[in-house]
Amino acid sequence: MFDGPFQPFYDPSTQRCLRDILDGFFPSELQRLYPNGVPFKVSDLRNQVYLEDGLDPFPGEGCVVGRQRMHKALDRVEEHPGSRMTAEKFLNRLPKFVIRQGEVIDIRGPIRDTLQNCCPLPARIQEIVVETPTLAAERDRSQESPNTPAPPLSMLRIKSENGEQAFLLMMQPDNTIGDVRALLAQARAMDASAFEIFSTFPPTLYQDDTLTLQAAGLVPKAALLLRARRAPKSSLKFSPGPCPGPSPSPQ
Repeated sequence: MFDGPFQPFYDPSTQRCLRDILDGFFPSELQRLYPNGVPFKVSDLRNQVYLEDGLDPFPGEGCVVGRQRMHKALDRVEEHPGSRMTAEKFLNRLPKFVIRQGEVIDIRGPIRDTLQNCCPLPARIQEIVVETPTLAAERDRSQESPNTPAPPLSMLRIKSENGEQAFLLMMQPDNTIGDVRALLAQARAMDASAFEIFSTFPPTLYQDDTLTLQAAGLVPKAALLLRARRAPKSSLKFSPGPCPGPSPSPQ
């Protein structure tokens, strides 16, 4: 990506990119450079091996920060051979702080800020559990009768318009789209008519608030999306007037 190294499948940024695509969103890491979108070409290259720039491993010895034991680079076994260390992995290997002359010095914070300025870290999706009547009833049932089987439920994961939040709702199959819309509006402190609920696989816009989740095929679980309500296209209007009469014949 961007003429850089290949991103391993298990890299967090790769997982975020694929998750955005599967949820029907344009990957967030591409939105800044390609605000109008970009075509994707998918190729199956699972059997092709990519080398890391053709560089030989460092032959000398190194010392791990905070430890006295020395390691040879050649003796170090990578968790995933050929992978590159991500910014998060690098930060996690650093101590959170050190104490010098009685002063606590933050280590990760300034380095994180520097990395964020030069190569922003992928934003994490904030998952919000919406308090629903079904969730409250299930909480009581699990405490009072933990051995009784759970009734059929609908688990909804609904991503916000900008993709930064995901709302988790536990609902009854006979609840309606209108119930979901009202709960989302309450959780977001906004008007229920300000957004639309839709899915991408298959592409469906849920406009009928009386439609049950069971009838909509959203049981036992579904991944949905939100978008700002689009204004209906105005139809052309013609002002009434007298129809033009026939043109006079030439004399």
